[in-house]
Amino acid sequence: MSDQRPVPAEALALGPFEVAADPAAIAAFAAATGAGGLTPSATFPASWLSTPQLKEALRAAIGPDHLAVHESQSFDYDRPLRAGGCYTLSALVQREAAPARLVIVARATEMDGAVALTMRSVMRLVATAGERAG
Repeated sequence: MSDQRPVPAEALALGPFEVAADPAAIAAFAAATGAGGLTPSATFPASWLSTPQLKEALRAAIGPDHLAVHESQSFDYDRPLRAGGCYTLSALVQREAAPARLVIVARATEMDGAVALTMRSVMRLVATAGERAG
């Protein structure tokens, strides 16, 4: 089931980025989270938010005066991820003001264009000391 929540018109589009369900990355994620098995866990795609290009774009959206703290996440699968599978990840990022949040809605598609999943991640934005003082 895909995430059908509306995305505001002022959302920033990021991507597409190439991501993969690399067996070594799956094993590292499983070891770090306690998930077992050789297939991607349901939350494995969250690791894709740390890919260098996407991480850089998200840091720019957050800004230098805020720290992002995980608030929530959801994963809606249309089909399971395959170990060794390659995907295209595109994201819409919306910054909210009250409370300060960054909402990321990302869609992973297979190389043939079929949607594999839609994930939603919410990050609470906490002002750094310099921002609070200013």
